[in-house]
Amino acid sequence: MSVNRMRLLGADKTQAPLLELHFSRRQQRCLENIRILLEAKRSSDALPDADQLYAESVAEPVRNAQAAVRGSELAVIWRLLGYLKPYRADVWIGGLAAILLTLLALVPPFLSGKLIDGLQQGADLESLFQLVGLMAAAVVLRTFFLWVRLRRMAMMGERVAHDIRQHVYGHLQTLSLRFFTRKQTGSIIARCSSDTDRLWDVLAFGVIEVALAVLMLLGLGGVLLVLDWRLGLVLTLPVPVILFAFYRHSTGMQTTFLKAWRKWSDLTSVLSGTIPGMRVVKAFHQEEREVRRFGRENDACLETFTRIHKVWTNFWPLLSFGFQIITLTMYVFALPRLTGGTEPALSIGIFVTFLLYAGMFMQPLETIGQMTRMMNLAVSSAHRIFEILDTEPQIQDTQDAVVLSPLQGAIVFDQVGFTYDGVRPVLKEISFSVNPGEVIGLVGPSGAGKSTIIQLLARFYDPVLGRILVDGVDLRQVDLGAYRRQVGMVLQDPYLFHGSLMDNIAYGMENPDPGAVIEAARAAHAHDFICGFEQGYETMVGERGQTLSGGERQRISIARAILHNPKILILDDATSNVDTETERKIQDALDRLVEGRTVIAIAHRLSTLRRASRLVVLKDGRIVESGTHDELLQMESGVFRKLVDLQQELHQRFAI
Repeated sequence: MSVNRMRLLGADKTQAPLLELHFSRRQQRCLENIRILLEAKRSSDALPDADQLYAESVAEPVRNAQAAVRGSELAVIWRLLGYLKPYRADVWIGGLAAILLTLLALVPPFLSGKLIDGLQQGADLESLFQLVGLMAAAVVLRTFFLWVRLRRMAMMGERVAHDIRQHVYGHLQTLSLRFFTRKQTGSIIARCSSDTDRLWDVLAFGVIEVALAVLMLLGLGGVLLVLDWRLGLVLTLPVPVILFAFYRHSTGMQTTFLKAWRKWSDLTSVLSGTIPGMRVVKAFHQEEREVRRFGRENDACLETFTRIHKVWTNFWPLLSFGFQIITLTMYVFALPRLTGGTEPALSIGIFVTFLLYAGMFMQPLETIGQMTRMMNLAVSSAHRIFEILDTEPQIQDTQDAVVLSPLQGAIVFDQVGFTYDGVRPVLKEISFSVNPGEVIGLVGPSGAGKSTIIQLLARFYDPVLGRILVDGVDLRQVDLGAYRRQVGMVLQDPYLFHGSLMDNIAYGMENPDPGAVIEAARAAHAHDFICGFEQGYETMVGERGQTLSGGERQRISIARAILHNPKILILDDATSNVDTETERKIQDALDRLVEGRTVIAIAHRLSTLRRASRLVVLKDGRIVESGTHDELLQMESGVFRKLVDLQQELHQRFAI
């Protein structure tokens, strides 16, 4: 990243690698925003403060990166430790067992030195066997405490990982649709699965291992200095240098790990994007292309992880070499004293104790070094998890939210304006009202803003300008859960979950009555084809309902809406993708569904909106016409009349 660009965005020079990682991924989007901004500034319809909106769109990814950099490793680990609070008993028992395990590990080497000195001094056999018995007792107790520690901490680690997964997934359910349109599905899946699982080992063992390693270093250092301060200094003085090397190595690896996991998310995104669309891949014979695309991401992962392993494998052999040099240095200082050539003399027992403790001395240093690598992995994953958890839902209830129950269904759009990207307006000064029980049709060319209106009515988004009133209350002040339970949607492309037909129809109901499910299926003209399956309502449908035809999926969706019994019904072009006979059945089911409800319907087949009490015609985000079907047809130069004439011309061509 250039110095000028960093200065413009307020970034620190030390943050350049991570900021470059975030910035480059979205640089093309920022350039696209420049183009949109220039077009918007030439138009009188541009939203206010376009320059500020552009600056925000450019700076957003960099601000996110800076926030990630500012979250120090220690702060992230401390936050992770908060998930251990429900398991304090396990932490205390496992920690106490680990401390006793560490203290008992110091006993055998010390007793071994005493045993050797006793042999040299001609101690009686009974005293020597007592020392052996104490060593055996230490080994037995150490094995027991090892079992306690492993059992407690392993179980606790699994439960903590379970809690984090549950927390992340639960928070995902609260986030607005805008979040999911900006994030790749594979990235979200990786954070909920592999990233949370990666924290298990660190939370269960990593933190305690590091604490015990520090405790072991302090204990060993104290014992060695007490036994012989000269040889003790040979082993203890290099420790600060080694710990500093660990710190530098860890700091240098953190950015690389973050980049590696983003590459892994890209790889997962290829899978999550391709597998659901496998029919399209095969229909266009693009298997080789998808293999090449996966190969590029796979190669990128290999390159990044190879870089990690190169750094890691270069560091550890050098560190191991340093350990061996320290041990050889101890021999250099000890041998003259063992042979009596230098004062003070050193006994063989104490020297053997030093040798055994020297091996143990390197173990906690190696543990700390290995833990720094594990911590880097965990912190990288934790950053990605906390990025989700720290994302505030844009659509949420106010503290004094109004519960509209029962909902009457009166709707008012008052000077509503909306934009998805903060620059390009999609809706402009939209105003219309719907009375309870009225059927309103939204028509207009593609891109006019019809689907945006129903998404605002479902409160998937909030308007940028103006307000939407439901039963006289601003929709932003309405209790969201109570409201959505009384709103039903039948979409152009209905989504069915992997499961039984019974489960799909009853989706959203706590304890559905099977009889009510069957009645809803009858009303939606779905009962007959369901009974044609060998397992009836227990028939399993594939992911996204791909084992059913388009008309069958649509009728299942209508049955779901009938069972839901909504007060406000949203129909988004529910009959556009089916044949004429199926359309007649679906239309008949819709006629039953709309009775006594406030209905907002979108239809590209304009003939299906004849029964609507009023049509609202949109073009370029504005309402250009409004009236009944017959009234709009009489406007020879009107937008609706042109759409009808164009459809009739197309039907005639297809008929020929």
